[in-house]
Amino acid sequence: MNPRQRRGVLLMVVAAIGAVAVFASVFAYLNSQQEQMGRFSTVLRLAEPVEAYQPIGQDSVERVEVPAAYFDPEVFITDLSDVDTPSGQELVASTHLEAGAILQRGMVEPQPTLTTGEREIAIMVNAETGVAGKVQRGSVVDIYGTFQARDHGEACATRVITEVEVLDIGELRSQEEEGGGVTGVVPVTFRLDPQAALQLAYAEEFSTKLRLALVSAAGGGDAGEPQVCSGDFDEIIEEIADDQGAQPSDGEQTEERRTPQGE
Repeated sequence: MNPRQRRGVLLMVVAAIGAVAVFASVFAYLNSQQEQMGRFSTVLRLAEPVEAYQPIGQDSVERVEVPAAYFDPEVFITDLSDVDTPSGQELVASTHLEAGAILQRGMVEPQPTLTTGEREIAIMVNAETGVAGKVQRGSVVDIYGTFQARDHGEACATRVITEVEVLDIGELRSQEEEGGGVTGVVPVTFRLDPQAALQLAYAEEFSTKLRLALVSAAGGGDAGEPQVCSGDFDEIIEEIADDQGAQPSDGEQTEERRTPQGE
């Protein structure tokens, strides 16, 4: 056997060893995947849609078996009792959930605790003029509503509630307007006393638009007048016009500068 033949045989042997190594690696990988796919875990799937902040009980979920390789038990819920909740509180959906959704820990939360006399109320706020991404859970805001003139009354902008804490903010959703357009709205939840909750419900129903004004963490200071109406606004405009009329125009000021002081 000449040297060229020996090199050819050696290359064939190396190629055969490499093929065996590749086959063994693929076989080991497929075997490990088969073992993982062969193991299943139990997760909870919603049997019905649940609105935001509505209770989720055993009747709302069904248990399904899924491949354990793709469902981390630290993320997905295998039993409602696994979620830590204070005594006497039930789990509620943190946002709107559709039927068939696999429950994850971020989708549920303990029901907020209300003290005696408090009410939890959620309103829909325009995402652009009301929240704009700056108001978060725990923020302190003033709530303003604008009302159109009715029965020969005046159009007014009113501070409905002063310095109230935001309990929670939901996810952005679309809402049809009366004119046929679509706007983005965000559900914002507050914890209020009954009178304030009543005022907020009235403002949401009858105001043209609700706005949230973020209050400084250093304090709200003097909030000023609680309401400005069209008559008040007209007076403000007139005062500004009077002030501007009392000041000499640019031409008069130029003429005065040109007039000698002795004349």
